[in-house]
Amino acid sequence: MPAVRESPPAGDHVTMHRRLPPVRVRRGEALRRGALALLLAAGCNARAGDGPTGKRGESGETDGEEAKEQPTPVVAGELKRGDITNTIAVASTIEAERQVTVHAESTGRVMSLTVEEGDKVKKGERLAQIKYDAQASALNRASTSLEKAKADYERAQQLFSAKVIGKEELAQTRNAYELAQLDVRDRSREVRNTKVNAPFDGTIIKREVTSGAFVTSGAALFTVTDFSTLVARVYVPEKELDRIAVGQDAEIVGKAATGRQATGKIERIAPVVDAATGTVKVTVSLPDDKVGPAGFLPGMYAEVVLTTDHKDDVLLAPKSAVVHDEEQSYLFVIDGERAKRVRIEQGLADAEFVEITGDALKELQGGTKIAIAGQAGLKDEGLISLVDYQGRPVDEAGNLKKEEPASDEAAGE
Repeated sequence: MPAVRESPPAGDHVTMHRRLPPVRVRRGEALRRGALALLLAAGCNARAGDGPTGKRGESGETDGEEAKEQPTPVVAGELKRGDITNTIAVASTIEAERQVTVHAESTGRVMSLTVEEGDKVKKGERLAQIKYDAQASALNRASTSLEKAKADYERAQQLFSAKVIGKEELAQTRNAYELAQLDVRDRSREVRNTKVNAPFDGTIIKREVTSGAFVTSGAALFTVTDFSTLVARVYVPEKELDRIAVGQDAEIVGKAATGRQATGKIERIAPVVDAATGTVKVTVSLPDDKVGPAGFLPGMYAEVVLTTDHKDDVLLAPKSAVVHDEEQSYLFVIDGERAKRVRIEQGLADAEFVEITGDALKELQGGTKIAIAGQAGLKDEGLISLVDYQGRPVDEAGNLKKEEPASDEAAGE
């Protein structure tokens, strides 16, 4: 009988084994494969309804081993003690309190100009001359009329003394004489108005007319500025009103024109509060040695810094470390691998630091380690890992940690 080959029993499987050649895996590829395997394993455990690792409850959470808490990378800093000054920085435009535009007070052609932009002038100094032939002729006619009126009045007085004329005739000649005097004064003023003079000591900052131009009464000719009256007007919040006073120093820094900096003084504080903005107008004067072409000029954009308070030897925290939750402020104090949230109250503040006040002073002191970056989403007693600003791991002293060498198995030789 022919041999009969028996089939394997039902349900049994025959597995064929074949030796495969070794596969060389690079280190980076090995790490990626390992991470992928961990993610797949975690996904399978999360989807399993029943099993040896636990049972899914009604809420969807497993009763077995919980997911491992992931640390939050934070940058560490520390509290320090020092001095702090509270300031207000307000933008302003430099302007002169004594600046006028000189207008023509007569009509005619400009005969000559004696000054140019940038020239310094004294009060009463001649700036320009307007042609005055018409005004001079009018003055001559008025002067002739005055002489005639005077002679008529003197003759009328003699006739009245001789009782040749009455009081009415004498009064008429007296009125004519007085009117002639007024006319001469008016014509003399018109002649004087053809001479354009400086109203005060200052600097010509703008010339708006040329020699030979015809001008009418009221035309703008020059702008004269007294640089000794340069000020910066700023508007300070009402709550800071009690912290500033007349005579107090104020730092003035040029914004667009760099290199301009001066220490001015508060000259005036307005006696009213602007109801619309809740601010008070404060006028700050500039020192004379900081104005002019090498210093501040009218129209320059500047920042005025007013000091409102100062404290010595107080506990300070970097502003970046403070976390705000509605109206409360907190710091995260580093305690080993975790960070504790501590509520604080803030005092004075400057551009970099804020003063720590209140009950927090009982547990905080200079040198206390705190999180200064990365703590925005951190929870109280949350797990942390220390990094630098580039995200590289560091130790408690802030030194970079050395990378652990890769294992032989991960190297995949």
